[in-house]
Amino acid sequence: MLTSCKHSNIVSLLGFCEEGGHMILVYEHAFNGSLDDYLGSEGSLTNLSWVQRIKIFIDIARGLNYLHTKIEGEQRITHRDIKSGNILLGENWEAKIADFGLSKFRHDGQQVNKTLFTQNLAGTELYLDPEYVKTGRLKNESDIYSFGVVLFEMIAGKFANDPIFTNENSNDIAHVARRRFKEGRNSIKKMVDPRLMEETHENIFTLNKGPDQDSLYAFSKIAYQCLAETQAERPTAEVIVKKLEELKHYLFKFHQLYLIRAYYHKSFAMVENIKDNLTISLEDIRLATNNFSDNNVIGRGGFGRIYKAEVIHANGRHTIAAKRLDTTGDQGETEFLAELEILLEYKHENVIGLVGYCKDRIEKIIGTEYASKGSLDVHLKDNDLTWMKRLEISIDIARGLDFLHGGGVTQEVVMHRDIKSSN
Repeated sequence: MLTSCKHSNIVSLLGFCEEGGHMILVYEHAFNGSLDDYLGSEGSLTNLSWVQRIKIFIDIARGLNYLHTKIEGEQRITHRDIKSGNILLGENWEAKIADFGLSKFRHDGQQVNKTLFTQNLAGTELYLDPEYVKTGRLKNESDIYSFGVVLFEMIAGKFANDPIFTNENSNDIAHVARRRFKEGRNSIKKMVDPRLMEETHENIFTLNKGPDQDSLYAFSKIAYQCLAETQAERPTAEVIVKKLEELKHYLFKFHQLYLIRAYYHKSFAMVENIKDNLTISLEDIRLATNNFSDNNVIGRGGFGRIYKAEVIHANGRHTIAAKRLDTTGDQGETEFLAELEILLEYKHENVIGLVGYCKDRIEKIIGTEYASKGSLDVHLKDNDLTWMKRLEISIDIARGLDFLHGGGVTQEVVMHRDIKSSN
């Protein structure tokens, strides 16, 4: 199975050993363990945020979609044992589907959703598709049902066999989840992981607690559809990926909206308190740039002009690049706030560092560390830029991108969208 699978959300086989009676498969190491490590009262002390859980679900759905539709040639794979214990988490919290010992190949070049019939049922009881159990019909949608159980486990932060579910219904989490969804939002909210309900949104500068209610309901609807009692009613992995991506996009917009609201309601003081008072006064920047003199201009961008300035800030003297928003330029306040948010949250030696910012009724300025050698584009014809130095620069850029694309426990992946030598 694994020699046929090459996908970022499928665990990678590194090699195997079969000698002297020993049979060993060697996989990549899952740095952050398996998903079930984060469930139950005895789960890890690390709490997965709501945004991080959505990202993990998208990864699982992408892996399933690959198994069900995308493998080279005519072979497709039904996993048959999707459960939280078989979802591994990499160093950057990317999810990977593992344990293919019960999986089935389907040689179905004619029909992607061809049904397999088997009398030998396999899988883990509480995750098993009820139609598969009753009839022996094994389809991709059997994996989708199991995935639905995992989704509700992660909403609740509890295992499918937790007494909170089995005491309410002798069957399993699926029956409880379906009933609660039909009862409405308040009923679903009661089964949400208490750690999620205590989650504060410091990263979006609001004191609200818990996941956004609209996104929680939208997500639970997807999970509910996965748990449909008949295979024909369940969505495909491809549809699930699309819906979860839309939800992720909504959450990003929701994130931005709070930032913009905070700005317009003059509650940016929260940013200052949380981020160690990074504000720089307009007067200080005016003095440092000689009232934005042309002689201090070191570049231009979508925001407007960039000035070299030396300011006293945070108990020290700093040379900064002051990026001044020009409201008549290509980019407006939304882009300004988005860039400020990213620079506040993402710290890495290969991503430009934020020194401070100025927010005034008229002026909006971001102050970053000053790059004494300028930007890469001015050195492209430089004879002193040796081959080794070019390699080092390329590695630094790749490391910066890897950091932005990998994200963190509480951080979203960042797509830069304007990588070029001048940036």
